Order: sequence, then C-alpha cells, then structure tokens
Amino acid sequence: MKIAIINITGGRISGGYRKYLSNIIPRIAVHPDVESLLCASPPNINVQSFVGMLPNVKFINCVPYRLFRRSQDQELKNHLKEFSPDVIFVPVERNFRFKNVPVVNMIQNMEPFVSSIDINPIIERLRVLIKHVDGKRNIKKADRIIALSNFVSDFLETQWKISADKIGIVYHGIEGERNSHGHKPDIIPNSWSNKFIFTAGSIRPARGLKDLFLAMMHLSLQDKESIRLVIAGGLGSSSMAGYMKKLKNWIRINNLQNRICWTGILNEKEMTWCYHNCRAFVMTSRVEACPNIALEAMSHGCICIAANNPPLPEFFGDSAIFYSPLDGQSLAGAIKIVHAWDTNQRRKASEQAKKRASKFSWDICADRTLRELAQV
Repeated sequence: MKIAIINITGGRISGGYRKYLSNIIPRIAVHPDVESLLCASPPNINVQSFVGMLPNVKFINCVPYRLFRRSQDQELKNHLKEFSPDVIFVPVERNFRFKNVPVVNMIQNMEPFVSSIDINPIIERLRVLIKHVDGKRNIKKADRIIALSNFVSDFLETQWKISADKIGIVYHGIEGERNSHGHKPDIIPNSWSNKFIFTAGSIRPARGLKDLFLAMMHLSLQDKESIRLVIAGGLGSSSMAGYMKKLKNWIRINNLQNRICWTGILNEKEMTWCYHNCRAFVMTSRVEACPNIALEAMSHGCICIAANNPPLPEFFGDSAIFYSPLDGQSLAGAIKIVHAWDTNQRRKASEQAKKRASKFSWDICADRTLRELAQV
C-alpha cells in the first residue's frame, strides 16, 4: 500500500499533533503492508526534523491551509501524480481531493463541534463557528473517518447522521512506563514539592480552569496545609490574552495569588517532574476528542481527578476520581480525598493509573490506523 499523509494545517501544529506524527509515521513506514509513504506539510512544520530519516518516506512541502483560498497547490498535486498513492490520509478536519484516490480524515478537535463556550472572546467565537461549518462539511465528504473515541463516533452518528460503516475508532497511544523524574521548573518554589495539584493544557475557556479556581477558593477557607495549584501551558491563541487577564484578576480579587503558580509552557523534563511531584493531576476540560495529556499523566502514575465530561471517563476508566463539572465544591471534595490518602492508598492508585495507561499503545494505534486506511 502506498499512503500519502497530507497535513493540511495553517502552518503550525500543537504539541499533541507533533507527538502523534512522530510516533505514527515511523511505525506505519516499517509495516509489511506499506510500500512507501509521502508526507506533505507546510514548510514551518518540517516533519522530517522530528521524525527523522526513513528509507521509504518522502517528505515534501505543501502550502498552508487558508479557508478562502481557491487555487490548487499544483506542486503538491504534481508530487501526488508521481507518487500515485492508493489512499490519502488527512489527520485533520480538512477536505482534500486528488483524482479518485480515496481519502480518510481524522477528527482531532471536538471543541468547534460540540461546545458552546460563551465566554470565548468574540473573535474566537467567530473562528470556532467557521471551524464548525467548514469542518462539518469536510468530514461529510470523506470516504472514511477515524474517530479518536467512542464519544466522537457516537456524535458523528447521532448528530451528523454519518453511517457507522464509514467510521473507525482508533485511540491514540502513549510511550511506555516512565523512569525519569525530570527537572523541576525554576518558577515553582522548592517548598511546594509534593504539596501541589497539577494541570496542563492550553489556556482557553474550554479547558475549564474556573473549576479549579473555585475549588482552590473552597480549599483556602478550609485546609490548613495550604494545597497549591500549578498550571502549565500557554495561550491557545493570541485572542486569549484578555481571557487570561480576567482569570488572574479573579485570582487576585479572591486572594489566591500565593496558592497558584503559572509556569507557561514546560519542556518534557519539567512536565515529568511535575507529574512525579504533584499530589494529584486534575483535568477539567469541557470537551476533548482524545485527551492525550490524560494518557501522559496516567503513564507517569499520577493520582488523577477528572471532570465527568465525555470522553474523559472513557479514557481514565477506574483510575480517576470524577467530579461534577462547573462545581468547584465537588472538585474541592475530590482534592481533599486524595490529599488525605496514605502512602499505601497512593501507591495502589498510582499503579492503577499506569495499568490503565498501558492499554493505550502507539503500536496498536498504528496498526488500527492502517486497517482503517485499507478499508477504502
């Protein structure tokens, strides 16, 4: 099978997408059913720089995605004509056609399709609306769709009336058990080690950080041990600067500045240290397609707390304590429970998280992805 992977992005990719490509492309390339790969991406991404040289993979550039662009990427089409793929894989919600070659799309981001985040800035609401209209139209044109969870698959069937026969479910994977304890971010005080709860992801309303702030407010009135909160991640987009300013103002008004640390974007070693030194990892997302950060936290053996929003229970299973979303008191109660656990309880919960994470494998992901591509 000859596969063309077309990364139709605006010129940049998220950390999660980068990890996906760096794990999937080498595994697909060495599969006995694959003759060769053609991987196209905008020049700024430079997939080859983080995937490496592979003997049967050709990396080429394509023009960045622009919503209202009418002209064709002729150079890309010339490469495809020469390569003559059996199938085209577009791992995002974008439309692409080349002759009669079948196309498989993958839905990475469910926020534009299911959320109604009214506190998004106006410009962001407009972007989400455009992504909704454009993405829905594109997905319906695909010959086959890869859904990253049962939640996504059910949505496509019930809300968009797409036949189940066109949808395949493929979970993302995670690297094996981690042994490194990483490096402490300089911005986190030394005295906070093993006394903080940790959350990570882009700073945007759909992340649901307000749940954590309300929980911290409840805890500040009750606990004498001063539970702290460490928040990792950068702005989801430049339009979120005002939203972040509002969050920090709320924190200041409620006198929580000394309990909350914003780290910004952390590197892998710093993230690892946070996973290994937090009292609990908390995920408050309002909507996800596949919560890769949840898989990462479990693989490090984190004690996990999560909002009872789909698809989080689908991924955490019985390795997390769930709280009612939008309910800071419910989250505060969950934090107090795990904070009070003794060493034995924490060890068992950590082992359970690692066991759960082991069910999500990049090898399985690559194998099932190829199965979906072969379907068309």
